[in-house]
Amino acid sequence: MKHKIFYVLFLVCGLALCLFPLLGLTVTGPAPAAANEMLALPPSVRTERGGFNWNFLSDLSDYFADHFSCRQELITLNAALEKNLLGESASEQVVCGSDGWLYYAETLDDYQGQNRLSDRQIWAAAHTLALIQESVEGRGAAFLFTVVPNKNTVYPDHMPARYLRAFAPGNRERLFDALAQSGVRSLDLTPIFQAEDETLYLKRDSHWTNLGAALACDAICSALGRSLPPQYDPSAFTARRDYAGDLYAMLYPTGTGKDLQTYPKRAPSFSYADPIRSPEDQRILTRCEGQTGALLMFRDSFGNSLHSFLAESFGQACFSRAMPYRLTLLSSVEADTVVIELVERNIPWLAERAPIFEAPQRELTLPEQTPGCAARVTRREADGLFVYSGELDRDPDVDSPVYLVAGGAVYEASPVGETGRSFTACLPVCADTVEAVYVKDGSLQRTAAAVCTES
Repeated sequence: MKHKIFYVLFLVCGLALCLFPLLGLTVTGPAPAAANEMLALPPSVRTERGGFNWNFLSDLSDYFADHFSCRQELITLNAALEKNLLGESASEQVVCGSDGWLYYAETLDDYQGQNRLSDRQIWAAAHTLALIQESVEGRGAAFLFTVVPNKNTVYPDHMPARYLRAFAPGNRERLFDALAQSGVRSLDLTPIFQAEDETLYLKRDSHWTNLGAALACDAICSALGRSLPPQYDPSAFTARRDYAGDLYAMLYPTGTGKDLQTYPKRAPSFSYADPIRSPEDQRILTRCEGQTGALLMFRDSFGNSLHSFLAESFGQACFSRAMPYRLTLLSSVEADTVVIELVERNIPWLAERAPIFEAPQRELTLPEQTPGCAARVTRREADGLFVYSGELDRDPDVDSPVYLVAGGAVYEASPVGETGRSFTACLPVCADTVEAVYVKDGSLQRTAAAVCTES
């Protein structure tokens, strides 16, 4: 009899545990998203076209898996158990290091020297930046490109030993070599950060501290030749353990741990030209009385803290998160300085995402069309320009530019895109057909006229 009671209680408890997430969902409502999660939408019996949704049960399963009761609390508990008992991370996005350090898993390729860009992609990224610099300087503005090092590039000592660090030149080193050959004004912040004794990155976040952002600001202003009082001064900052780290939130969505952040002791001297919702805004406009110059900066998430220091270094500034880079903004913000800031892990973007700016015209003696040489081209409109994106049917030489013949003129395209054969050119003319010219085995190749399809 006692055994039967035990079995019944065991079954009741097991059933209750299984039903708890479902019952909790009906009582407390669906669990919210954590960090940058994209959760499944509520399933629908009907499709958008009015037919029966044959994937309803699958969609229902996905919705329940993302929204069951106490989901975030259980994820946090599981992550804590895996970290403390096994020393492992429960999130594919987070690497658990020693002494409480967390690293972004997307930086592992750079750290281990894996999935590196090809020589063609490195050259294409550098050459496209050279074209951007040419366009910017043609408008009378100064240009600077800078790379922010990954956290484990500056602080590798806390990385797990199972991740072997590569010491051969990676994307960052190879890109800066190519930039030097292309004459692009550039700044690698890596050696500047490695030379400092201060800890300039957050332990539980993928970004630098405010003190690190101040150091970057000084380096950028110095590279631009602007003589300004330095903002990097550890004694002028105070530290508070009040910062919610992004990596910590990915790993422990309901955790209460905070990171040690540094804050300037003095009040900022700049003001926002328009109210902002957060430093994540796509565009931020600032003014600073007593300063000169107008800055247009294309930035990523490292600009969340960097922008406030640079805002105090220019009379007015526009900080844009546009990607691809929209150089057409120069017409509206009237900047005399353009800076592109990019974190090391996102260097591949330069080889994949063509910027929006008017392609320069070139004087070129065109060869005869090469038999069997072709290209596929699509056309769309952006910022008042016609954007021609395409792909050659053959691999060009590693350092081959790509030209487009359209409307009786020759333009140089940005040689970037999904593959080493890709190109994009933003032209002021609308042409139904274009021809591509490039170098193959040291000689110019000219494709047959490609019909432009709308994208």
